[in-house]
Parts: sequence; C-alpha cells; structure tokens
Amino acid sequence: MCHEMLKAALGGLYIHQAAPAVRRALAFRKDGDPNLILDIGTGSGCWVIDMAKQYPHAEAIGMDLAPPNFASPPPPNTRFECDDANHGLTQYFPESFDVVHCRCITIGIANYHDLLKHAYNVLRPGGVLLTVDCDMLVYNENQEPILAMSEDKPGFSWLNLVVSTSIQAVVNRNPGAKDYLHTSRWIKEMGENDYPWEEYVQGDRVNRGEFIAAQLMQEDFSNVGATLRPVLLACGNPEETVDLWIREQEAEVRGMKAKLYLKWICNWAVKKRSPASPTSEKPESELPSQA
Repeated sequence: MCHEMLKAALGGLYIHQAAPAVRRALAFRKDGDPNLILDIGTGSGCWVIDMAKQYPHAEAIGMDLAPPNFASPPPPNTRFECDDANHGLTQYFPESFDVVHCRCITIGIANYHDLLKHAYNVLRPGGVLLTVDCDMLVYNENQEPILAMSEDKPGFSWLNLVVSTSIQAVVNRNPGAKDYLHTSRWIKEMGENDYPWEEYVQGDRVNRGEFIAAQLMQEDFSNVGATLRPVLLACGNPEETVDLWIREQEAEVRGMKAKLYLKWICNWAVKKRSPASPTSEKPESELPSQA
C-alpha cells in the first residue's frame, strides 16, 4: 500500500524531477555492460519489480535482511539478495550500478552517512542516487508539527502519539534512526568534498494533494498502530494502554475529522562523469518514460 501511495504522490517510481537523469543512466550502454539497479532495504520488492518491468533491458537487484514473499513470480530480470547494508556494499564491484535507491530504511541503519558514501562508490559515473524518507512528524491542517502528547492538550492527535512514541523507542535503540533529517545536508557536503556530484536536488518535500495518494495514505496509516504494536509494547507501555491508543488512532485516521499531514523528503543526485564516460546508444527521447 505504501508503495502505491508513494507512486501516486511522486508521479511514478521516483520523484518526477529525477526522471531525465534516471532515463539517461539506464540507457543502453555502448560498452556492452548491462544496466544495473540496486534497491537497498527492498522490503516487499515492489519497487524493484516495477523498475524491472519499466526497464526490461536492465537487471534490478533488491537487497534486504530477508527475502520478499511474492504472490507471483517476479520478472526474470530481477534478483533478490539477503544481506545487511550496515556491513557496507563491498560485495558489489565499485562503479557497477546505474541507479541506487534507498526508501524508508534509516530506522534500520546504524550509520546512514557511511551508507551514502558506500552507495556513491558503487554508482557508475552518471549514475543516480535516489532517497525517500517520511520525516515521521504528524502535521495539523495548518501544516504545523503537532506537539501535544496528551489527550487534554489542544491539537492532540492519536496518530501523532503512536508515531512519536514508536520512533522514540526506535531511536533509543538506534540513535541513527532519524538520520534522514540530515540526508540533504550530507549529500550536499559529499559533493563539496571527495564525492563530487554532477547535479543534485536536496530536501524536496513531497506533500501533494492528489486524491488517490491521499486515499492510499489514509488506508495505509489507519493500520500503522497495529503494525507498531510490538514496538509500543517493547518500550514498556501497558498492553491495555497500547490497545486503546491503537483503537483511537485507527478511528481518528478513518474518520479524518481533522486534516493530518505527513511529509516525505526526497533527494536525488547524479554522480559526476568524466569526459570519457560512455554515453547511451539511444537519444533520451527514445527511452522509456516513467510509469
């Protein structure tokens, strides 16, 4: 559900401003090397599968701690590998991927700054880095962060209580869980030092009002409390309290008497090419457009 919601909000499999760079990176190569796509923390594998269908000449690789559960066989140009990104990406050759994608993985990464450097190293010159994260704050109808954490406080939201309590529990175990807040700055600083970018866009916050995206997000987040229940219990909250929070949060999101917003932070950057870097055989106008 989250995958389909983000596709609706972004206008495709990645933020639409990055589409020309992605098409260039995944153009057929003159040197005969295959085009490669890497999705770090692939989860359900939905993004890899959709990219493989959109670019059937490329090989799309999904990496995560556990393999996805497929309802039907994935396309033949996909591969799924079990590995921990916290150990780096040294299992891949340097400068081997045309696109590296990271979506909603910071909560499981101990050092996201280092992971960005590893991603840079496995990108080919001209390759594209794509990152997407939810900033894990709930905003009111004025698009201001909700700060109230008690039901008797003005502006209180059960969704915010559940999300804020859960993310704090995760941060207590992994202080790097909120590193997504620094991703834009880190990518910029990388480009100014030993990791030059040809172009980059930082901190593009997606908060569109498309009806389909809003519907899908509402459905997705109505069940977020049940998903986070183990986290809420693990940090010491009584079971009856957690179950009350979940019931109230689900009713709040489904009823939507007050407008609530979540913002998504998107970054993309293109690794600097040398003048001798291979170019595509096809002009950009002949490459597949984003679905």
